Amino acid sequence: MGLFRHAAMDWNGGVKGLAIAAITMLIFAACQEGHAGKPSPPLAPVPAKPAPVEKAAPPQPKEGRLTEISLEAFFPRQQAGTVLVYDARPSFVSGFGKIPGAISWPRGDFNSQVAAREIEIRAALKAGKIVVIYCTDAACPDSRAVAERLAARGHDVSILQGGYADWKTAGMPTE
Repeated sequence: MGLFRHAAMDWNGGVKGLAIAAITMLIFAACQEGHAGKPSPPLAPVPAKPAPVEKAAPPQPKEGRLTEISLEAFFPRQQAGTVLVYDARPSFVSGFGKIPGAISWPRGDFNSQVAAREIEIRAALKAGKIVVIYCTDAACPDSRAVAERLAARGHDVSILQGGYADWKTAGMPTE
């Protein structure tokens, strides 16, 4: 009986294997029959990995004009109130005297004051004023440095030729 049982297991195992193979072939044949003479539908394309989106650089403002204004052209405008005047000298220096109405904007404070100053500049330009920056004298680089940075931000700016020294030498009023 042990031998018969062993033979039956082998036969059952073989039959099970054959049955599985037969079922697989039937399924494969059925799949092929369903598509007989028809091409297989195309596989859906695998979407390509999208290219990384580069952030667009913020638009650069149009470069402003940088000019110089003579004392003779500046004085009547200053007296008429048609200029916005910035003193680019260090604050302690402008404390010894400045052009009347000038607003202290030292070169070293450019970044900390630029937001507030741009509001003033836009309002002045809208009112038809010009923006003038001065320094100690013709050799002082502070007014040019501030003016160049403002021009790079799109503002039209003038530098007072000769600066405060020429203003004072000409006997103009100071405060």
